[in-house]
Amino acid sequence: MPAIASLEDLKAAQKDLLEAKDLNELKVAFKKWRRIGWKNICKLWLEESTPEKLKGERGQ
Repeated sequence: MPAIASLEDLKAAQKDLLEAKDLNELKVAFKKWRRIGWKNICKLWLEESTPEKLKGERGQ
């Protein structure tokens, strides 16, 4: 099932998560993006998926 969040939001969330330099910055990113779903946040943070894959777009 594709993510409900927009592709732009997923890309912005991934950027924030990967740029976090310490635990406090990571906490801020998790709180900021909680509306996209914890599972999606974790997949983006751990680089298990891309925003495009979460949206269900093919070829990415």
